[in-house]
Amino acid sequence: MRSSFLTLKIIAIVILVALFWVGLFFISSLVSERQGYQKAFLQEITQNNISPQTIISPYVRVPYLEQTTCLDEQKVAHACTQEHWMYVSADSTQWQSNFDVKNDQYKRTIYRAISYQANLTAKGIFQKPTLENKNYQWEKAEILFPIHDPRGLATQPTLKMLNKNYAFEMSPQGNDSTGFDFMRISAQKHPELISAIQNGFAFDLDAKIAGLGKFTLIPTSRSVTYQAKGNWADAKYSGQNLPLEKTSAHQQFTAQWKNIALGHQNLNKLINCENNECIRQLSDGNYIKNSEYESENNQKIGLSTEFLDSVNVYTQTDRAIKYGIVIIIITFGCFFLFEVLKSLRIHPIQYSLVAMAQGIFFVLLLSISEYYAFAWAYVVACIACVGLMTWYLFFVMKGAKPAMLFGIILSTLYAIMYMLLQSSGKTFLIGSIISFVVLAVVMFITRHIDWYQISNRPERELKSYTPHQ
Repeated sequence: MRSSFLTLKIIAIVILVALFWVGLFFISSLVSERQGYQKAFLQEITQNNISPQTIISPYVRVPYLEQTTCLDEQKVAHACTQEHWMYVSADSTQWQSNFDVKNDQYKRTIYRAISYQANLTAKGIFQKPTLENKNYQWEKAEILFPIHDPRGLATQPTLKMLNKNYAFEMSPQGNDSTGFDFMRISAQKHPELISAIQNGFAFDLDAKIAGLGKFTLIPTSRSVTYQAKGNWADAKYSGQNLPLEKTSAHQQFTAQWKNIALGHQNLNKLINCENNECIRQLSDGNYIKNSEYESENNQKIGLSTEFLDSVNVYTQTDRAIKYGIVIIIITFGCFFLFEVLKSLRIHPIQYSLVAMAQGIFFVLLLSISEYYAFAWAYVVACIACVGLMTWYLFFVMKGAKPAMLFGIILSTLYAIMYMLLQSSGKTFLIGSIISFVVLAVVMFITRHIDWYQISNRPERELKSYTPHQ
């Protein structure tokens, strides 16, 4: 009786790979659950301590009265006076921010949050505004400096002009409804500012502000230059414009922006916000588009710098899990080739136990990396699982030489996976080259095999595994 060894073995391997793939999904859900705890911790900090910061570059607001026609409750027209606002943006501003970034200020058990203390300075010039024939109320003019979360202010921001320092004051209504505290310097309190606002002025701004993870500057001046630097290597830039120059090395980063169009656009967006929700979106770095013809409802606004956790264990473990199915396919393929070349039968249960050991690798990696550095957790999990599988294969393959060979193969696979995790920018290139090399090796090893002869080989010619006594 001829045995359909080859066909049945391939079917069994495919089923085992599918089951292992399902197991990886369960491990991935465990990673997502642990990551959810981290996000809940960050949300709690945002609610109780500090949040990501967004500031809007200072601008001037001047009210004016306009005679118009209004309708009363009975829809009867009558003459009335309405208050409107004239907005004046700076002609140019030069911003500098120096970030002191930490990841140990806010922590609970194994969870940590990235926070920063930013020293902000700005120099700018307001030109003499172009005035229309309006009834301006100059005594109510204000210089506004909107800040998303004033809890991050250690001291009041100051604006130096007319050889004097003016402190921004909190807005009376707070920032609950709009998402911003429109900090202000009022001409009603400082009458000497009226002449400066009418004729233009130069200013120096100084502020110290703390935040969580991300900082966004929304420029409103006609031209803006912005330089950010700090003690963090892994920074992500987003928003309306990416930096013209950026560097990142030795736990330091620098980035520089320069633009002559954003400020006018942003001030118009702020003026055109018809409700508090629109302004609140600005605090999150988004702008709600009101046109029904726009393809996207929201667009990014401002110049954003986000400080990333380069050793985020959940992200890296999740990425590693994506390579898990490739490792198990290569491992099973090596087992199958060993069976074919050495005529040694390996039972599907033995395949399954090796697959389980590889699944346990990711569980160990996640649990250890929550307490220790990811690299050390990876090494420990790899040594434990590869050592266990090598010891087991010594009995399955009846010898130290093939077991050690498979141990080397498995160690190489895990080393390659770690290299792929660390080289995110070239992952596709490295992965494609490795795939080609693996396929070439398999084709070279099996170039003389007669697969028809193997599939029709009598069952008695296949060696069965007998445990050592």
